[in-house]
Amino acid sequence: MLLSYLDSQNDIDILFLDIKFQTYSGIEIAEKIRAINPSVILIFLTAFPEYALSGYKVKAFDYLVKPLSYTQLENVLDRAISELTSNKNNFLVVKDSGNIFKIKFSEIVYIETYNRNILFHLTSRSEITGHESLKTYETKLDKRFYRCHTGYIVNMAYVTSIQKDCAVLNLNITIPVSRYKKKKFQMLFTDFLCNSIF
Repeated sequence: MLLSYLDSQNDIDILFLDIKFQTYSGIEIAEKIRAINPSVILIFLTAFPEYALSGYKVKAFDYLVKPLSYTQLENVLDRAISELTSNKNNFLVVKDSGNIFKIKFSEIVYIETYNRNILFHLTSRSEITGHESLKTYETKLDKRFYRCHTGYIVNMAYVTSIQKDCAVLNLNITIPVSRYKKKKFQMLFTDFLCNSIF
């Protein structure tokens, strides 16, 4: 079932595998996974430490021996997320209340500071809350994003116009624009449109 899903969807970034199954070994399954997705992060979770060296054949990210603590699990997930973020530059990984979200840049319409948290407004009209600073997220974004106001970052792909003191986005969303940032915003937006066309 897992292999069929990967073959059809291939949208898994981090995968935990046991080393022993009834029919196949975890290493055999990992080899099949690698053939479908060479970049997925594989983490083995098992009660058999003697098999740890086998994980190198399939480029396992880590090998956790049962029983493991919450701290061990949290540490390996933090490292795996950092690895994902450093290897790819077209999405953000956002942690919220124990949940982990992968948000593609193309899905982000705008980002705002709200009640000391960060709200990601997505093309699906859903929202995801982040708990790092707006500045931290800003450094992880690419050139399609601009911080047009102290509390807002917009995706220029969804900007329809820049007016006197605001930017109008798709669906008639209005975002404030700082007067100190307006000139640069207009210049970057023009460059973005020209690059998008040509």
